[in-house]
Amino acid sequence: MTKKTLILGLSAMAIAASALATPSFAAKHDGPTREQRAEWMIKRLDTDKDGKVSRAEADAAASRVFAAFDADKNGQVTPEEVKAKRDAIKAARAEMRKADKGPERQELRAKLQEMRPAMLPAMSQRMFKRADTDKNGSLSLAEVTAAADKRFKMRDTNADGFIDAADLTRKI
Repeated sequence: MTKKTLILGLSAMAIAASALATPSFAAKHDGPTREQRAEWMIKRLDTDKDGKVSRAEADAAASRVFAAFDADKNGQVTPEEVKAKRDAIKAARAEMRKADKGPERQELRAKLQEMRPAMLPAMSQRMFKRADTDKNGSLSLAEVTAAADKRFKMRDTNADGFIDAADLTRKI
């Protein structure tokens, strides 16, 4: 067998092997799907259990989240309070992952869910600055509610005044 034939044969085998392996890499998916995230969000925010989130439910959630992040209860959420809350959530998540499966893990999962009622509309620094309309370096409840209302309008793709699973699974 010539050197040229051997190289061509090995090249053809390598191409064939990579073609077979590609779908398995493409099929690999870590984390929840868009539909699962939508379902979780609606379940968390839909207090009247009608399968959709109204503006009033979203505003009530924004108020609860604001209260959870306002550690010193002064009516303002600072970047430091956001960071402290994120760090506490991260530590609780790590503790839960280390726990054995069973009652202890379920208890830690419930604690984590209680700590994190929902996300503050301005969790990232960029979003925080955008939501801080008076530019005082902290967020008031009115600023958080305004940011949540803006997000609600953006997510309510059919403009019916409610967010449902179909609204959350559409790409914006």
